[in-house]
Amino acid sequence: MKTSERHTDILNGYKDGGSRFNEWSREKLGDFTLTDWKWGQIHLRWDIDDRFVMPDGVMFGGHIASVADHVAGLTAMTVLSDSKERFRTSRLETNFFRPLMMPLAVIEGRVTNASKSLIHVEADFLNADEKLAVRINAVQVRRMTG
Repeated sequence: MKTSERHTDILNGYKDGGSRFNEWSREKLGDFTLTDWKWGQIHLRWDIDDRFVMPDGVMFGGHIASVADHVAGLTAMTVLSDSKERFRTSRLETNFFRPLMMPLAVIEGRVTNASKSLIHVEADFLNADEKLAVRINAVQVRRMTG
């Protein structure tokens, strides 16, 4: 399978750091670097800043869930083969194993199943010690635009 030209451009722009998605995510979610992507997979580095850290130094779980939705979307985008395809999150589950703390997390997302109407995504958030801190599971519903 091949990622559509439109979605390839979006993902490559995100990877290069100059897209509107970079600006939006940096302001709303934090500083992400898309280090690599291919069909069905993404790899991100999240440099965690103190905007979303609680007084004890641990990342706020609700913020991690917001980031999880962003990660699920980027991962789902890799398997869209038609430039008119879009998606919406229909389910998002976030499982916490260890606290996420500054300075960073490495995120590995993968599509576990892509059907005609649904895209299932799983992603792991690894802490600075490279231990699993969070695993998410999401379902994205495919839709076509005009």
